[in-house]
Amino acid sequence: MTHPVTLSSALLRLDQPTASDAGRMFEHCQDPAFERYLTVPWPYRREHAESFICEYIPGAWASGSEATWALRGPDSAELLGVISLRLPSGSIGFWIGAEHRGHGYMPEAQRLVADWAFGNGIVESIHWECLRGNLASARTARKAGFAFTGEAPSVARFRDGSHPPSWQAWLHAADSREAKPGWPEAVSPA
Repeated sequence: MTHPVTLSSALLRLDQPTASDAGRMFEHCQDPAFERYLTVPWPYRREHAESFICEYIPGAWASGSEATWALRGPDSAELLGVISLRLPSGSIGFWIGAEHRGHGYMPEAQRLVADWAFGNGIVESIHWECLRGNLASARTARKAGFAFTGEAPSVARFRDGSHPPSWQAWLHAADSREAKPGWPEAVSPA
């Protein structure tokens, strides 16, 4: 896996972020929820977006260490969010702009990435985690079919170098994509 691929469905297109996305990425990453829950630098500056898009993403694809996509509507160039699959760990990470939440984009993006990774034998399982309390991320993982496995120190290092308590879940290639029981009560619908 050294060359980026485009993934798509009727709802979404996942393709490569381009330099023209840096401004929109910078805007999305001003969300206070990003400071609380994500490992992105804070404060997040435009040069962070430019470096991520123009240096980190192409380098990670070339080395096979991470596959990253921009989320877009099927017929739109607008950047809605980003999703990545780290390799060989199979750890998935994502974010979506606040105004695009609640439309089913992120569960669909996770499905597309999982189908690609499992269908091409890239990984046999995908690990998801979020900092404890990130209900929006947990709800999308639940909707994508991940099975909650509990709380543990985060695998990903937070920006202060710590490994804070995080919710953990797995999706295996043979798993159904149905929402599974066992998630914290606040994540599951009543």
